[in-house]
Amino acid sequence: MKGLIRVGLIWLLLLASSAQAARLAIVIDDLGYQHMPSPLSALPPQISVSILPETPYDQLTARQAQQESRDVLLHMPMQPSRTAPLEMTTLTATMSKEELQDKLRHALSRVPGAVAVNNHMGSALTQNPTAMDWVMEVLKQEHLAFLDSRTTAKSVAQAQARAAHIPALRRHVFLDHVPSETFIRRQLKRAVLQAKQQGAVIAIGHPHPVTLSTLNAMLPEIQQQVTLVRLSELFSTGS
Repeated sequence: MKGLIRVGLIWLLLLASSAQAARLAIVIDDLGYQHMPSPLSALPPQISVSILPETPYDQLTARQAQQESRDVLLHMPMQPSRTAPLEMTTLTATMSKEELQDKLRHALSRVPGAVAVNNHMGSALTQNPTAMDWVMEVLKQEHLAFLDSRTTAKSVAQAQARAAHIPALRRHVFLDHVPSETFIRRQLKRAVLQAKQQGAVIAIGHPHPVTLSTLNAMLPEIQQQVTLVRLSELFSTGS
């Protein structure tokens, strides 16, 4: 009997160790068009936020996120492959180096305290090595990291950032491109499984009410299986 108890305790310790080793970072994109949603403010401070520049509440949201001890990112609009309505701050392949970098610097001024930049759309621009070099030149000067949202499998953004010696990571799971509770639950479970397999995973979602309510409901279960971490913790370890 003592032997069985000992084995059971060892198994529990192994499970606990595995949960601590597996890390999950979650970023909520597309903030700035409204006040920080109260359901988002109620989530743990490890949940990071990414803010669109030149939106009505960009600076206010950035300051509130900092007060909540969250990591803040600039959600920088970049040219997509498909035809779509574009933010006025969108970086495009037709811009000169000076124009692109000036627009990026202005966008950074709209999101004070940002620790990193990730792309909004960008399936075309993130395939463009020259444009990505220009982006990374600014980020290096500003001592910022880069998160590749991976809106295309052909993105060179993460590779270009690392070549410029900038801390760089990539998104692994999109949580809510189908905005239903069933789908979001499935994606969160997928993120947890991948974190256990890979050691660290980054998931991106949006401030949809269903996304925030599903996160709130599932986080206690998730945190029993993996460690919820700030995005900056993964940048610091190069995961």
